[in-house]
Amino acid sequence: MIRNYFSLYELVREMSERFTDGYLFECFSQEKDELRVSLFTKSKEGFTIVGRTSETRLALYYTEEVARRRRNTATLMTEANERQIKHIRISDFDRIIYFELEGDLQLVFQLFSANTNFLLIKKGIILEAFKKNEEHAGKAFAETATVPIVQTLERYVQQETLFEEAFAGLSEKELQKKLPQVLIGFDATLSREALFRAKEISANVTLKALHHAVSEIFYELISPEPKVYKGKSDKGEAAYWFSIIEERHRAFESVEAFESVNEAMKFYSFKLHQLEHFGKELKTLRSQLERLIEKTTAQLHALEAQAEKNRAEEYEQCGQLLMANLHRLEKGMNEITVENFFDGSSTVIALDSKKSPYQNAEMYFEKARKSRASAEVAKQRMKNAQENLTIQQRLLAELLEIKEQKTFERWRKANLAVLQKFLLVSKEEAEKQTLFRRFQLSPNVELWVGKNAKNNDVLTFKYARPNDLWLHARGVSGSHCILKSSKPPTKDELERAASIAAYYSSARSSELAPVICTPKKYVRKPKGAEVGAVIVEREEVLLVKPELCIEASEDES
Repeated sequence: MIRNYFSLYELVREMSERFTDGYLFECFSQEKDELRVSLFTKSKEGFTIVGRTSETRLALYYTEEVARRRRNTATLMTEANERQIKHIRISDFDRIIYFELEGDLQLVFQLFSANTNFLLIKKGIILEAFKKNEEHAGKAFAETATVPIVQTLERYVQQETLFEEAFAGLSEKELQKKLPQVLIGFDATLSREALFRAKEISANVTLKALHHAVSEIFYELISPEPKVYKGKSDKGEAAYWFSIIEERHRAFESVEAFESVNEAMKFYSFKLHQLEHFGKELKTLRSQLERLIEKTTAQLHALEAQAEKNRAEEYEQCGQLLMANLHRLEKGMNEITVENFFDGSSTVIALDSKKSPYQNAEMYFEKARKSRASAEVAKQRMKNAQENLTIQQRLLAELLEIKEQKTFERWRKANLAVLQKFLLVSKEEAEKQTLFRRFQLSPNVELWVGKNAKNNDVLTFKYARPNDLWLHARGVSGSHCILKSSKPPTKDELERAASIAAYYSSARSSELAPVICTPKKYVRKPKGAEVGAVIVEREEVLLVKPELCIEASEDES
């Protein structure tokens, strides 16, 4: 329901309350298919609206994050810069959101699945389009839908006879198809939910039961209770879905409720990012293992072929035959034919004309010794290669069964040493995975937490960069915490990090705890200080509730 009309309707209400009479600062893009709009409220609070056009990650939400990357960003829609936001509204007829700006400008978010686009419009003419700008710029913009969504749906809810006339004589399968066609604003998910609820009333779906279910859902839509569900996809993989109603038709493992649609959409987008990253990481590791198995198999075949060519016995026989025929040998001969008393055949033995008869015999004994030694090495290498192949095949088999990110993280931690052995994980990455507790606060922000005094020193003085934020519960013992981020963290991310820092301290049981927050460059270790002890030269203090508001990325040890 992330792009459902009623979800967007409520999001617009939330944005309107916050941003009307504020100012749009700038529009830019720093990731593919993503537009960011920096703006300020009338009370000078900074926010960023994030809009994504990708079908798999379609999203629209706002965040307190206002920083822009210094590199690899594109400035867009500059005519909208520093314009006052006069009004924010959603179309009565479609999923189109308008930011009405001063100077007859409109920033338009058109959320149409594959045709999603963001437009800057002036007096009905498109000045700039986020996608396919050359195709759209200069053309008139007009909505094509003409049926008001809320009023139409409300009419069918209030007039049961009208509802029954629209769906009379249809089978359940036909109803599922026609519901979203007639009930504008109902999508496939809501149609399935309505039929499921109707079956709860009557095993054989009646129009009366269906009307009751649709009415119930309608009133939930206009009084939304945003939530994010976690469950399984059709392939048995982890999946998340956003909703503003109670969904009964789909099995789920857990559900998290939110006070606002924006917070739920932001959380949902973050979870999708995690799944996408997890999927890419899983796919990459599988490919690496498959290539490694091919390489090890080829190595094993080569070693087997080498073992088959072991000529130690042949060289030994040649040496013995030469010793038995020393009286027939003379220096300068290139070869000699002798009777092979091992099998009764006649054998031709090559000789080194520069060597004496005895030296030629010794040469073959030496070749036999080297061949045996080489065979032993090859045998050991074969054994090692076979053991490696068995381990690699086990790793791949286990990896192919993994569907959940937490399962993958536990698996990776359990196999970290062998993954490092096969160069599938770097030494630095292996250390990072095991040395510290890690908490992914957002796609770009991760908190690293020390486990003991010695570990705290390693974290602060080996792994922290000068501008990383350092956190520690004030006035009590506790873990050093380092906030790793590609851009300045938001207020929410900082407060969550501080709550975790307070949780991993002696102040864990306190109602509220002060937490120091400062760039690591202001943290130093005095000469002769105890392990884990530091001096903070400059600090800010956050007052937070000690709590573990997110699970660690790895199992604790």
